[in-house]
Amino acid sequence: MRKYTKVLAAVLALVLVLAGCSGGDTSWVAQSGEDTITPGVYLVQLMMGYNEASSQKPTTEDILKETIDELPAPQYITDYAKRECSKLLAIRREFAARGLTLTPEDTEQAAAYTDYLYQMGETFYQANGVAKESVRYINDTTMMSLAVFNSIYGPGGEKEVSRAELEQEFASQYTRSQYLIFPKVDTTTGMPLDEAGVAAAQAKAEEYFRRATEGENFADLMYQSAKEQDPDNVGERQEDTAYDAYLENNAGFYPPVYEETVLSAADNEVRMVVDEYYFYVIKKLPVLEGETQRLESYLDATLQNMKYDEYMETLEGWGSGLDVRYNNAALAACSVSKLKMTQEQLEAASSESSSSQVPEESQSSAPEESSSESSSQG
Repeated sequence: MRKYTKVLAAVLALVLVLAGCSGGDTSWVAQSGEDTITPGVYLVQLMMGYNEASSQKPTTEDILKETIDELPAPQYITDYAKRECSKLLAIRREFAARGLTLTPEDTEQAAAYTDYLYQMGETFYQANGVAKESVRYINDTTMMSLAVFNSIYGPGGEKEVSRAELEQEFASQYTRSQYLIFPKVDTTTGMPLDEAGVAAAQAKAEEYFRRATEGENFADLMYQSAKEQDPDNVGERQEDTAYDAYLENNAGFYPPVYEETVLSAADNEVRMVVDEYYFYVIKKLPVLEGETQRLESYLDATLQNMKYDEYMETLEGWGSGLDVRYNNAALAACSVSKLKMTQEQLEAASSESSSSQVPEESQSSAPEESSSESSSQG
């Protein structure tokens, strides 16, 4: 797939940039039921709110001095962060209420993505003292969100989308094909071949086109052609479906002549076409008859794309209706003004002694009643 699915991206994107806070009671920021939001998690939402505000005022030098949606930017960013925290808490509550559990694969994926993001954002982590557990909390919640989504729209869910509907939607958006290419250019330099070279490439393409139309296995032809063109870099022959190309209609990932040919061809039809760079021999395949596991992943993504907007509205409703208690001391300590957002701020932070950095406290710390307020987030 060319992009990660929207349901996952909606939560995973929150951890691309991270920041920490210090000072006062910062053991927790928000609580609902048994779940709490720690400073690291809260500040991820602040950072995303900051970036969201900045995207609306791309030419400003200091976003915190701007007005966004008729609100001072710091208030806009804080409101954004609180809404996102409420959604995280709502997801976890719904996950528990439905009796769902994460699979070992879910847990492994969350852990691997946490490791990746933590390494990628090393500069921000070091500058702001954010614990890895905060990233893991968000990624675990991502997997919980997907489980909740599937319990609603998947098999047996209260809004189940039928297999037939999923297949119809997928088939309207994608094609499956296999292809052979014969260059009209030098693939190392990009320069056009001479007349003799182009003629040889055309003759070879016509040979393989004839063999394909006479019924030879197309994957066999692909493997043979690859061995002819680059014998030193061809591995073992794979299953036929390993050579499949799935194309999203009119997405522009393949050359126009290729996409036009696949869209207009009939299933199992073989065509030979040409553009400025290649001769192509293309076989269109029935889109729903590919490798089972690969097809299932596409159908899962199709379901997520179909119901993404509806699910996001549901999350907004759950979050806005949730009773959330906030720790005022932590909110004050973790204000927008204390975020380290610029290169200059990061450089200044890196020059400070590591002993001056206050690490994020454990997520298991119990909230203190004396510094909290109760509110229903809207």
